[in-house]
Parts: sequence; structure tokens; C-alpha cells
Amino acid sequence: MAPRLAITVAAISVAAFLLTPVGGAATALRPPVTWLKGDGNYTKASRAPQSIDRVVVHVTEGQFWGAVSWLKNPRAHASSHFVVSRAGKIVQLVHTSDIAWHAGNWRTNIESVGIEHEGFTYGPDGFTDAQYRNSARLTAWLVRRALMPVNRRTIIGHSEVPGPGGRKGGASGHTDPGPRWNWTRYLTLVRSYAGVEKPRVLPLVPAGALRGIVPWRAKTAGGIRRVEFSIDGRVVWVDDRAPFAYRGGGALNTTKLANGRHVLQVHGIVGPGRYDIARAAIIVDNRAFRLTSAGARPWKKVRGTLTLRSRVWGAPAKQVSFRVDGRVRSIDRKAPFTFSWTTKDSKDGKHLLELVATALDGRVTRRRIPVVVANRAVAPLPKPQPKPPKPKPAPAPTPLRIVSQTVANGQIVTGLVLWRVEPSLAATVEFLVDGVVRGADVAAPYTFGWNASAETPGEHVLTARAKSTNGKTADATVTVTVPAPASGTEAP
Repeated sequence: MAPRLAITVAAISVAAFLLTPVGGAATALRPPVTWLKGDGNYTKASRAPQSIDRVVVHVTEGQFWGAVSWLKNPRAHASSHFVVSRAGKIVQLVHTSDIAWHAGNWRTNIESVGIEHEGFTYGPDGFTDAQYRNSARLTAWLVRRALMPVNRRTIIGHSEVPGPGGRKGGASGHTDPGPRWNWTRYLTLVRSYAGVEKPRVLPLVPAGALRGIVPWRAKTAGGIRRVEFSIDGRVVWVDDRAPFAYRGGGALNTTKLANGRHVLQVHGIVGPGRYDIARAAIIVDNRAFRLTSAGARPWKKVRGTLTLRSRVWGAPAKQVSFRVDGRVRSIDRKAPFTFSWTTKDSKDGKHLLELVATALDGRVTRRRIPVVVANRAVAPLPKPQPKPPKPKPAPAPTPLRIVSQTVANGQIVTGLVLWRVEPSLAATVEFLVDGVVRGADVAAPYTFGWNASAETPGEHVLTARAKSTNGKTADATVTVTVPAPASGTEAP
């Protein structure tokens, strides 16, 4: 059995940094949180705190408990790690080690934590002091654990998440938290609760026995400007530009190291007298890179067409080349690696066949097979003629149309309406209210949340418009009614 990796990363100093506030930053500890686990609207993972690189700020577009209930419902196909009420109460629905479906962008979901805030993106009431303060305390706790700097590249709004076609706001083009969210106030509070950052550096390498080419980067905090990467006490790379990584974002080729234990070190430097050092003990366990073949034994007499099949062991192969008497005849870059050689084009007698495999990590292995061509000894066999395939009828194209939607003609609507549309073909679906595009979705289930209570009472025309990749469109329109608010009450 191959030895397993044992990583020890300056455990005492790192743990002290993650758990103990700096200076007078006792308030950077996590605020009170109520745990209400969601019912499946997330992806199980094992994310370490240091793998989180971003906090995404959202707005619920509704009341607190209604948003919590909806984000716990599997039908929502959405979730968030935390929800913050206007009174400052915090509910957690997804563990930070798991991946919540909050950003509309899978890459962002993988590396971030989502925080919803009770309210409306364009509501007149904005957000409360309790919301800003408790949310900032929560974010300060997250950034301290993750060794994240506090800035607008690491703490972003949903409207800044990349979307399809170079747009923003994720897959559905969200605009929250909107113009009423005070970013200057929020980041000032986060920095205050997080406290003064000391220089910290942490080596990040994959877990387990290391083989082939692996990423190696450094997570930093506290204004570190340069990181030195060392292997077994020898500096092998210096990076002076964040994000700090070995070979400037390249990778560590472990095949250049002997199998066994090695020590990786990262030395983060701010300036004279201000630095931090952390180490990781790793185990390199590269298997021998070799090549086997079938189809020809050494000194075999061959005639006609010879087929060689090869397999590569010990590491993924970039390519396998087939040579005859030193000349490259064919290159295959995808397994199974198979080659054919028409021997009638070569003279009878001895020839040297050679298979050369190149691994992704740069290693090369080869196999040489001497054979004897003997075509003149027997008459060539006639080639069987393949039967022509029967033509298949072309399938009739499926027309683009709106199959169904969750709003009906004449329906009376109030509050937050979940408007879901099913087209006959994969498409982009736009949601129009009174002829104005209010949102779009690019993947099933095609869904848009419409706040009917924010509309003028009376009739409104809702149009679902599907757009296919070839430019065709299909519309389905219904008329709904928003009732006037009851006497003596205000619209929410």
C-alpha cells in the first residue's frame, strides 16, 4: 500500500491566528447564529476555511421568515449559507464547508459564502443598523478564518457575480444588493470587527500522497507583498504578485523529486522585520511510468496490415507515437492508443517498431519491437467489401414554443410570485411585465421571482419569451390583476 500524506502546517501558530482575536478585536468572534439546516438545496463538500476566497452579499426580496422557508425548500433550487433579518438575527441554513447555490455561477459558488439580507433591492427603507453590524461581524469572522483581505474584490454583491455572455449578476442577472446598500459603511465595520491583521501565510497543496503535477500556492493575510517558495530548505521560486503561487500560477512537478517525505515552505514578507513562515510535510509517491503493447511479439513474421495496441501505466499520458525504423508514422493523444501499419509498403526483412509515450508530467518511456516482414511468401488476401450503411431518415425538427408557465390568464397575484416557464427546446427565457424585460434565465428550470406588491394595482400583461440559439423566438402572454391594498393598510 502506498504511504498516505501527512501534512503539518505550522499548526499551532495558524490555529492561534484563526481562533484568537488580534489586539482588541474580540468582537471579530462570530455573532450568535441559529442553525436551521436546509433540505438539500446545496452540494455536500469538505471545504476548508482557507479554500473560501469570497463573501457574496444578497437581498431576499421579501420578509425574513418567508425567505428562510423558501431557501430551505428543495423546490427553490437555491440556497444561502446565512440569512440576516432587519433586527440583526442570523439564521444559518448551509454549513460553510458545503457549497450553497446562491450566486448563479458554479465557480463562484465553489469558492464563496453567501449571506442574504432581509429587504428589497430598491425598497425605500434600505437596511438597518442591526443588519449592517451583525452581518459585518459575521463577515469579519469568515475573512479571519479564511485569511482573506477585506476589500471589494473579496466582499462583493450578487450583481458583481459573472454571468453568461460577459454579463453580471449570475445566470439570472441579479442586481442586489442595489444602490441602497452602503458599501463604505459595511467594509468599515468589517475591518473594525476583524481587527488589525498580522502577517500570515499558509501553504496550500492537495491532500493525500502527491503524484505528477500538483498546484502549490500560498494563502496570505496582513499585507504580505512577496512569498518565497522552498523545497527541503532550498528556495525554488519567488512570487511578488498576489495571488501568490509556485511558478506564478504553474504547478509543482513532483516527478522531479525522489519518492518519500519532503518539506514545502512558504515565507511571506511584508517588509523588514515583518514576515511569517509556514511549512507542510508532504509524501511524494510517483509510480514508475511504463508502456506495454499487444499485437506483435519480438521477431514475429508479419504481413499485410499489422495492428498494435498499447497501454500506459503509472501516470496520465499526453501522447503515444508510433515509429518504424526511427520514422514517426502516427501519433495518438487519446486512449486506447491504437496504430495500424501497412507492411506491404516496406521491404521484406527486419524492421524496428517503436512506441514512445510522453506523460503529462514530462516523463518519457518507450518500447522497441523488432519484427520481420514476409509479404512475398504468400499471396495477399482479398479485402472484404463493407456493406454500405442504410440511410437514416432525418428527424423532424422540434418547433420552439412555450409548453407551460406557472401564471394563468386572469389570475389575481400578490406578494412574491414565482414565475416558472417550460419551453419545448433549450433556450434563453426572458420575463416581460407590460412589455419591459424584468429578468432572464438561461437554464432549466427557467424561473423569475416577480414582486407583484411593488406594482401599480390593476391589470398587467406578463409575457414569457423563449429565444433559441438560431435566433427564433416564441411568446406566451397572460393578463393578471394586482389588487389594490386593503383600506387602512400600506402595500409592503
